[in-house]
Amino acid sequence: MDYSQITQADVDGFRANLNMVPQVRESVYLPHVDSDLSYSEPGKLFNIDTIGTSDPKKVDTVVPDSPEGLVDMVRRVGAFESFHDGKFIESLQKVHQLQDPTNEVMAAMRAGKMRAMDRKIRDSFFGSVRIGESGENTLNFPGGRVIGVQSRKYLHAQEGTALPAAGNDLPLTLGKLLTARAQIRKGRVLSVLPGAKLKIAVRSEDISQLLTTIPVTSGDYQTVRRLESGEINSFLGFEFVIDEDVNPKAGAAGVFILPVWVDQAMKYRAREIHTATITQRGDKSMRPYAYYETEHGALRGWDEGVVGIEVKDLA
Repeated sequence: MDYSQITQADVDGFRANLNMVPQVRESVYLPHVDSDLSYSEPGKLFNIDTIGTSDPKKVDTVVPDSPEGLVDMVRRVGAFESFHDGKFIESLQKVHQLQDPTNEVMAAMRAGKMRAMDRKIRDSFFGSVRIGESGENTLNFPGGRVIGVQSRKYLHAQEGTALPAAGNDLPLTLGKLLTARAQIRKGRVLSVLPGAKLKIAVRSEDISQLLTTIPVTSGDYQTVRRLESGEINSFLGFEFVIDEDVNPKAGAAGVFILPVWVDQAMKYRAREIHTATITQRGDKSMRPYAYYETEHGALRGWDEGVVGIEVKDLA
């Protein structure tokens, strides 16, 4: 087999198909956050700057002093980290097939890339963020923005009868959804960001659990049934994003934390370090080798745009 027949078209096809992220949408989260997949600024860090508020002063004299001061600016800093993948291609025929996004090798490598991106975004919902001019300080996620697993606030009276008594861990409920929505609205992020949308990541189990606790006589029951069947993806102002790998709560067996967020509040940045290539490896008898390396980072732009909901499945 003459592996020297690898053409530029093969390389271009591999590169294009590997990076078809917005079109194929195999990532759970990329379509639902503020993302830049071709970040071009140099350095190992990226920053999100937020301008603070400015309140006017009351004029109470004929010739008042001029107001003074500076508008505060809060800088959040994200750090890039790299990931890569490489696979040997066993035949020239399969090299040519890398132009086809349905090719098994191509699909496997791209799926791995999507999972890496999702893990980075998933971990950034409630992780600590770096703040300051160069990220010298650390800010943890506010504990008050996590709705506890036993929360019964805003429970529908009939919904409450289908759930365990107070003091027990609860699954996803209408009450928890309403509480999360109220917290997001209180932060005013939705109102100040034009076109912003409210999202929630759930497992299929969470929707099923929600369905079992809503009375059949409730008007919400049929809506949640359509949500479970996939006919719709929105309910109570949330767009539901299915993520079967939602992170568990550390140190709490069987408890998961569902992220609720305003899409523009979550930031994801990525750039290619070694653009996807196909080369012949001299150390491996000139066999063709497909490789890429990417670096990426994610952070919470505003705490007011994120809430966590703790849930535990009912037996």
